[in-house]
Amino acid sequence: MSELIKAKHQLGALSGVQKTDTYYEIHYTSGDIARLTILADGIFRFQVGNFEQNPLELNLDLFASNYMAKSSAKATSEAFIVQSGPYRLVFGQKPALLTIFDETVHRARLSEVSPIELGENRASQFLKQNANEFYYGTGLQGGRYSHKGRQVLIKDLGVSGEGGTINPLPFFWSNAGFGILRNTLADGLYNFNAENGKASILTHQENTIDNFYIIGNSPQAILERYYALVGKPQILPDFALNMGYLGNFIDQKWLSADKSKRDALRFENGSYYQKDLTNSDLAVSASLNGEDNIEFSARAMIDRYQRLNFPLGWIIPDFGAKTSVSAESLNNFTSYANDHGVASGVSQVQNITEDTKVAFINKDQAKKSFDALKEHVACPLVLTNDGDARSSRYAGLIYGETGGEWDSIKVQIASLLGISLSGQPIVGAACDGLYGGANAQVNVRDYQWKAFTPLFFSMDGQGNLPKLPFFFNNKITRINRAYAALRQQLSTYLKALFKEARDGDLIMRPLFMEFPHEKVNYRDDFAHEFMLGKDLLIAPITDGREDENGYSIKDRLYLPDHRCMWIDLFTGEKYAGGRVYNNLKYPIWHLPVFVKAGAILDFGKRHFSIYPYANSSTLALSDLGQTKLESNLSDGVLTVTVNPSEGNYQENDKQQTTSLDILTDRYPGKVVLKINDEPIRFNEYGSNETFQAAKEGYYFSSNYIATKDFSGFTDKRQNVLHVKLSARDITDTKIELIIDNFSYGGLAMAHAITDSALRPPRQPMIDSKKTSAHSITAVWPNKAQVQIEVNGIVFDGIYSKSFTFNSLVPNTLYKMRLRYISGNKVSEWSDYFGTKTKPSQFTYAVKNIKLETMLGGQTENATDLIPASEWISDKEIENNSELNFIFPEKEALSRMVYVPRSADQVGRILNGKVLISENGTDFTDYQDFTWHNDPKNKVIGLRDVQAKAIKLIINETSDNLVSAKQFYFFKAK
Repeated sequence: MSELIKAKHQLGALSGVQKTDTYYEIHYTSGDIARLTILADGIFRFQVGNFEQNPLELNLDLFASNYMAKSSAKATSEAFIVQSGPYRLVFGQKPALLTIFDETVHRARLSEVSPIELGENRASQFLKQNANEFYYGTGLQGGRYSHKGRQVLIKDLGVSGEGGTINPLPFFWSNAGFGILRNTLADGLYNFNAENGKASILTHQENTIDNFYIIGNSPQAILERYYALVGKPQILPDFALNMGYLGNFIDQKWLSADKSKRDALRFENGSYYQKDLTNSDLAVSASLNGEDNIEFSARAMIDRYQRLNFPLGWIIPDFGAKTSVSAESLNNFTSYANDHGVASGVSQVQNITEDTKVAFINKDQAKKSFDALKEHVACPLVLTNDGDARSSRYAGLIYGETGGEWDSIKVQIASLLGISLSGQPIVGAACDGLYGGANAQVNVRDYQWKAFTPLFFSMDGQGNLPKLPFFFNNKITRINRAYAALRQQLSTYLKALFKEARDGDLIMRPLFMEFPHEKVNYRDDFAHEFMLGKDLLIAPITDGREDENGYSIKDRLYLPDHRCMWIDLFTGEKYAGGRVYNNLKYPIWHLPVFVKAGAILDFGKRHFSIYPYANSSTLALSDLGQTKLESNLSDGVLTVTVNPSEGNYQENDKQQTTSLDILTDRYPGKVVLKINDEPIRFNEYGSNETFQAAKEGYYFSSNYIATKDFSGFTDKRQNVLHVKLSARDITDTKIELIIDNFSYGGLAMAHAITDSALRPPRQPMIDSKKTSAHSITAVWPNKAQVQIEVNGIVFDGIYSKSFTFNSLVPNTLYKMRLRYISGNKVSEWSDYFGTKTKPSQFTYAVKNIKLETMLGGQTENATDLIPASEWISDKEIENNSELNFIFPEKEALSRMVYVPRSADQVGRILNGKVLISENGTDFTDYQDFTWHNDPKNKVIGLRDVQAKAIKLIINETSDNLVSAKQFYFFKAK
């Protein structure tokens, strides 16, 4: 067998099968032996090679063996077939191809197109790819979550930005209804674009195959079965709902600073300080308990959060510390934190004590830390920034990257969705990043959307700028405080999502999870939006465009489902679904957050907000049980039902009040209350004061704001019917409200009327001069309000004679038509027109460039085509320091692009010379350059240049070091 594997080969023809009590043993003419084990309903294990290995430490003893016994098998002249429940596993005889057929849907879930291939350091599987099949999972892939048409690296690159990978997972799933978990820790490459998109090739650097096939009718079903293998996500403690803070109070130091410095922070003593990055003798040391200077202590940070009304839930005070922590000092601080309602943690497993509730550790220490905390804490919080399939059952994933950049927001949204779809729902990214920053607008916009992510925290002390929600001016602080309070308001909603996540539902969800009938949601077209649960859609501001009032301009805001209405959480404005809105304006406090019509939001303590629309229901979860609520709006009559609660309620838990906020367009008609189907007297109150004083009744108000902490930012209010009911036995009480003459949102969903008097647009066309890989500009004769349908999706909010569509997919056909709008009337559609976007510029980027220099550092990061990776030299430049870029072969070039680091000004190239070599040895002068000290890309034109190597002579940089995010060299087209 070992001799066979050393040479690359495919599985030969199937030559024999033997059934044992625990597996089917399958023999191939190539000499390979495989095993098939049926673990559970829809979970199958297929191994070729070493049958004893279990690198992911899966607890396979939990699976009952009776599924093997219940299976049946038969052989034909063409295949060996195993039947397990509705699943038929067909092993082709020659060629040796596997197909898994699901009789419940009458089709194959997955099919191989070529036999498994094995080699000395390579094991590959080849799957058929369907036209409408999409792929998800594989861990945190920087900036993307949908993998169709891409190659995905299963390797920890140690960087999380665009193109980077952390927490790689050898697990993916398809919307065709299957997932595959490869039981391996070896690096891999999943090519979801093989044979022009007709196949997927799954490869790992090992000589065996150990696959777990998971079959399910939905993403939730697949993930739930995946958790049966790797373990369910941890149960989060209540304090994890609040903000977290990671900082270094062990070896951080501070220097007195001028208040004009951008990194200066004002402390309680009235003086300004900045972090010491130079080991100055004048620096003042931080501490846990303020033994020397209380202002710089971890205790003072807790006090600071609480004094400024930011709800701090947990703190890691030794984040990034290189000095050991005194046990006595740590115990004193932990006691102080616990006394102030803050869970204290550590970043070293040996420092865990009986009072520790949080640990931030590396993945190899996840289980050990979890077990140590579990001895004293019912629900510990374990976090890591480098997880894998072994650690996901014990630790959530948190990370930080460069702050202060708009692109980071886009990348992180897609990244968090991607890792969530990979079976790791307990995730978060640091507010304003780990390094960089200093952009107040990016800070507040970043802080806003992250208040709606599973874990909400700051990572401080690693860069020169403080990472605090109150670092900027009072206006920014007020906005950040309001979003922290809103998260608290949603804590019951979030807590229910945490519970549901253990059964395969996600907390952060891409749009297709809630709207699976819309194909556009499966791609990356709207990767910068997400659902929080099933009722809230979050559409973060992701760029700095503003109007003349300083309001953010939001384009490409997609609200799915033409049958659905969406309500702005803050203003109550209503929008029809199934279209893309453009030119929306949002002041800096206003994050686009939309409530799905029909939502019943649980704000805790049996307080619910209802957005009536057709038929809807929700299951309100608590620590003791659950309560089903229903809302039905039909023919102007609204019926709201609160069913008896089910669960483990003790006698003193059963008597509870109930309150409802029912959103409405106008003052309603008659209101009838039924308790256990019997009408009872129900009083209306004419003022808020009398209503608050009453035990039971209802009150109509036109001064409602769903988010009370934002009342100072907007004067927009909504109509609401407040209802409150006195305490009753919730396990034995059915509550029913019947409201006549009720209306909510009817005008928003009114269909447009086609008016023949409005002539359809003539000659709309594409401005071909403005077409790029990611944008297309449509033009039409007259300035007017129009709608444009693009590949079946309607774009609204356009008033002009041209419009540019951005964030498009390269090398993709976009088919359009246009119509005019006047009020609620529309013209007929124009004829179709359109074009194809250009190929991505990176199609022409030279690959496998080698950088040689005497300056040191990880030079491979400068040319690996991964934007998230960066290079910084170890040494400073001297006279005529050289960077030599050597190409695999002689190339005809068009340009070179230097992308400076943006986190800080370290190593930015300012002045130098370019030299060209056609043979890789002899160089001739080409061009001198002088560049500004800013983060913008720098371009050197290389038209008509042919080169085997290019040399940069560096004369000047920002600080005598040299750095780069990337050096790109593009071929001539």
